[in-house]
Amino acid sequence: MNAAVAPPLAVEDLTTTFVSRHRRIEVVRGVSFTIGRGETMMLLGESGSGKSVTARSIMRLYGSAAELGGSVRLSGRELTGLAEPQLRDVRGGQIALVPQDPTGALDPLRRIGAQLAETLAVHGVERVKTAARRRAEELLAMVGIPDPKRVAGSYPHELSGGMRQRAVIAIAVSCDPQVLIADEPTTALDVTVQAQILELIADLQQRLGMAVLMVTHDVGVAADFGGRVGVMYAGRLVEEGPAPQVLSAPRHPYTAGLLESLPTPGVARGALHSIVGAPPAVGAFPDGCAFAPRCPRARPSCTQADPPLTPVAEGRSAACPVVNPEPASVVA
Repeated sequence: MNAAVAPPLAVEDLTTTFVSRHRRIEVVRGVSFTIGRGETMMLLGESGSGKSVTARSIMRLYGSAAELGGSVRLSGRELTGLAEPQLRDVRGGQIALVPQDPTGALDPLRRIGAQLAETLAVHGVERVKTAARRRAEELLAMVGIPDPKRVAGSYPHELSGGMRQRAVIAIAVSCDPQVLIADEPTTALDVTVQAQILELIADLQQRLGMAVLMVTHDVGVAADFGGRVGVMYAGRLVEEGPAPQVLSAPRHPYTAGLLESLPTPGVARGALHSIVGAPPAVGAFPDGCAFAPRCPRARPSCTQADPPLTPVAEGRSAACPVVNPEPASVVA
């Protein structure tokens, strides 16, 4: 693929296996997707489905603790074979992470402005201290902080959770990355602040032209943010397509079960639908389709082979031959 026309992020058959002296635990199993410039990909699923591990594996944040397979290309450049010094230039500069917990992402002993200035200096954006401080205040203003000079001179503990998350987002976009990975960026925030942070990320995406990979367990977040959605279960993508279509007319029983479990007006809390059973333990996936033990539509054949993600309509794919028995003659 020509790098000049390559998408910002292309993930192909990604696998992640955590290794120790006595065990090997496969967590991510053959995940593939592509995100174009200015596009969004949502990874949706229950806790333990492999969403965050997929996102962090793309940036190779696990080091020697995990073995990675497959391919991760950033604008056509293969990342899986890069040495650690080269990866440090890529991380934060070309691909950036907004983590779930802003408190853990910030150095509690350093002022916010100094942490921003350090990021600019490390990636060669601005090494002159006065200019870096000025740029840090501009970035804080860009993410909607009303008094950027005061916040730049503040320590993390002096800010609210929403302000800390805005500061983390400012650091993430400070070097104009091609790809922004947001790993459950609103989980620790109040509902009203959650909406503001999602709106901020969408606004920055439009202004900067970034590709965004958003990890969430919240169907509402996936519906509000839009773009494409990839539903994960037991370390694999089981459905993928435009968010409005997937979330209104799912083509995999797991996706359907997630949507049926949502609270709706007029339904008592105790009457909510739930998916029977529990997800398989990480690294102890059953033979065949991992969802088969919980699936109301499972057949004996479902336990014999793990169905691949295949086209089911234009721009949509699903991994369920029971719901989609005939191969779709479309281009995914």
